[in-house]
Amino acid sequence: MNKKLIPWLRGIATSLIVMLVYAVPLGFLMALVLLVIAMEEGGATMSSFTVPLTQAIVLLSQGVGFHAGPIVVTVVPLLLTFLLIALIRTVFHRMGADPRGYVTGLITWLVLDGLLERNLTVTLSDSTFAVLGKGALVFTLGFLWAYVHEADRLAPLLGYIRAHVSQPILHVIAVGVRLGLLIVGIVLLFGFGTVIAWIVLDHHAVGSAFDAMHIQTGSRILICVMAAAWLPNLMLWASAWLFGAGFSIGDLATYTLGEGSAARLPDFPIFHLFPQPVADPTIRMCVTLIPLAIGCILGLLVLTAKRGFGLRPFGKNVGEDPRTVILAYAYPVGAFCITSIVVSLMCTVLYALSNGALGTKHLASAGVDVRSATNVTARPCALGLFLVWGIMLLLTAIVLVVRMYVARHSATVADGASSTTGEAGDATPRTVTSHEGTGRDASPEKKKPFAARVVNSTPQPKEKQGDDNEPTATTGIGIGLP
Repeated sequence: MNKKLIPWLRGIATSLIVMLVYAVPLGFLMALVLLVIAMEEGGATMSSFTVPLTQAIVLLSQGVGFHAGPIVVTVVPLLLTFLLIALIRTVFHRMGADPRGYVTGLITWLVLDGLLERNLTVTLSDSTFAVLGKGALVFTLGFLWAYVHEADRLAPLLGYIRAHVSQPILHVIAVGVRLGLLIVGIVLLFGFGTVIAWIVLDHHAVGSAFDAMHIQTGSRILICVMAAAWLPNLMLWASAWLFGAGFSIGDLATYTLGEGSAARLPDFPIFHLFPQPVADPTIRMCVTLIPLAIGCILGLLVLTAKRGFGLRPFGKNVGEDPRTVILAYAYPVGAFCITSIVVSLMCTVLYALSNGALGTKHLASAGVDVRSATNVTARPCALGLFLVWGIMLLLTAIVLVVRMYVARHSATVADGASSTTGEAGDATPRTVTSHEGTGRDASPEKKKPFAARVVNSTPQPKEKQGDDNEPTATTGIGIGLP
């Protein structure tokens, strides 16, 4: 076989393998669910719905909703979507992420989606063009995920970037993007914990709803397993509820920290899982401050960690050069701006993807208000980042001022000590030589620091003493000769 055809054929094989691995187990699960429901409820067999239902779920995981009479489902099961993208990435990683394979694989994938669209017993909510566009988007995301993980393919691009962009700027971009992804992950983790809390607190109400609908144990288990496909959606709704935005199920119910009731909703078990209002205002205030705390804690870690920016207000290098230290605080500002953009964009996209419809009229929309949910999530996180940055900058400025004052004070004290030492040196005792003759013939004085005062008298001839007619500076009895 011609080696030039191998990359093209690998793309076709990738699409076929992904669809086979994804759709067949999903079809078996649908068949099992329908079989168990028919056995426990004692009705007619529903095996004929297995293939159409599998086709609808495969398309729904790619963002294509469907409706059958009054039943409308456009809430995308994000867990299945993520698993599908991850499966595409894995197969491409095994087969080789080649752009030629992507082209043939994409064409094959669109053909498969077109085949799934036919012979459906339900009506799709999107046109054929929209169905193919959403399928192409999912396939492209999986390919790009595999492509960027092959370092040898991106080596020229990375080398060009490193050659034209300075290392500090690259570090700022990397830290900003990673911090944004970490914040989104922590937000989802809080949402997951909130969903677990809902399950623990309201599982009795869910069980009562199952009892009211006369659903047996096997059907309950399979329904819960199928409902797990929408777990990321619930996590995002729970995050919005926890941070103060809330979510709504059509115009029948709105759930926030201060209000919420399932009385007007249909008696479905999933609706009994949603939370009750929080009565304590202190608890409501504390949980709404969680994004601010996340921003403060992560911002502090990034500012002080060595893998971050390594800034320490009380470090030894603070007083070396104030201009250098202040300039070092400009890099975290850039990183935090990038983080804020990443968090805002990802929250907007995720909250929008989690929404959908569960019916018509009163259930035409279910989910969160995207703008409100993004504001209560991204804005406090960004505020926390810049708040801790400002505190660190203020502390560093205070330390700089104190150290500059101490340095100047020490210099002043040192100058004063040196001048005092100089004056003391000028005032030290001197050796005085005294002659019995005249002062003109006296020898010059010599300095002897830290020496006692000594008066030395040198004897002179008698004739010269009389000629000078001046008193000698001796320590005698003070009687001179005429």
